[in-house]
Amino acid sequence: GKVLRLPFLIIPDNTVVLILTGILKGKKWIRGSHNKSVWLGNYERKQTKTFAEKCRGKNVLWDLGAHSGYYTLLFKTVNEESTVYSFEPVESNSWYFQKHMDLNNLVKINHFKNAVSDKEGVLKFAKGNSVGGKLCEEGDMEVSVVKLSALLEDGEIEVPDIIKMDIEGAEFEVLKDLKSLLSSNQKPLIFLSTHSRKDHDSCIDLIKLLEYNII
Repeated sequence: GKVLRLPFLIIPDNTVVLILTGILKGKKWIRGSHNKSVWLGNYERKQTKTFAEKCRGKNVLWDLGAHSGYYTLLFKTVNEESTVYSFEPVESNSWYFQKHMDLNNLVKINHFKNAVSDKEGVLKFAKGNSVGGKLCEEGDMEVSVVKLSALLEDGEIEVPDIIKMDIEGAEFEVLKDLKSLLSSNQKPLIFLSTHSRKDHDSCIDLIKLLEYNII
């Protein structure tokens, strides 16, 4: 296996490649923008399959913690006419995100270079590696932070059918901010990633109170 993968591993970073297998086969991707398994076609295989199946036929995605655009690209692949509102505060990730959208000629993408939380303003952010950045009082940079409930009230974003949330510890705060939406009859489907047992338990308790089914 290592020998067969060797030609792919020596391709320089920032080379535009075609994703080799899977749902995104043939889509354009920039090597080095994310885990190499993305363009090899086996990134988060189980999650990818479930996401694609559950999202098929949906119209609006909120991609919270969009990174370089993998899940936005996946959503647009199964729903070509859909609309996406993506949020990613790290400049390098946002650059890759926009390049991936442009390379694949995708439209109806509304990209916000912001973090999301239950407050607004400029907050400290610990960048870490490209996939592990988070709001943190000891952060080494500052980012603009928005409240999704305020953007929704102001008409800057639409009510989502799908919320994909991978925001490194701010999930509970965002879920609290969205309680009005999540307790309504328009309940969006939520794909939630948590990053500690405490955060996981807090999020699950809140989601249960909002009468969600957890699968």
